[in-house]
Amino acid sequence: MKIRNINLSLNAAIGMLCLGVTSLTPVLARADATYYNEFGGRAGIHAVVTDMLTNVLADDRIKSYFTNANIPVLNASLTNQVCMLEGGPCKFDENMKKIHESLGITQAAFNALAEDLQKSMNQHNIPLAAQNDLLSKLAPMEPAIVTK
Repeated sequence: MKIRNINLSLNAAIGMLCLGVTSLTPVLARADATYYNEFGGRAGIHAVVTDMLTNVLADDRIKSYFTNANIPVLNASLTNQVCMLEGGPCKFDENMKKIHESLGITQAAFNALAEDLQKSMNQHNIPLAAQNDLLSKLAPMEPAIVTK
């Protein structure tokens, strides 16, 4: 049986949380770097993250969350996070709960950021399987990020 790749909406990805995937710790990277390579390695991931942040900063739904953010530092951190999650050699060991606990992030804001990420991945022609893999690794972090 062949399974088609489906681009997950964040709500579908978060729906997986209801199935018991509720860890607050980052998901371990893949054993191989297939998806890392499909993102174009670290340079490709950096380009996706840079464009995602451009989308976020133009997104009236969520740009206020980033008013005081150090965007270059955030860009580097998110690049490392995606790189690690997709099987690359980068290190990311930030405590997601601690980083987000005082930000008052809503479910709607979490979903909006995911939409901006998907938009960026589509702009960079990231294969759907790689997009879905990343979203499935980010979705379990939702309880640590959404605090309001």
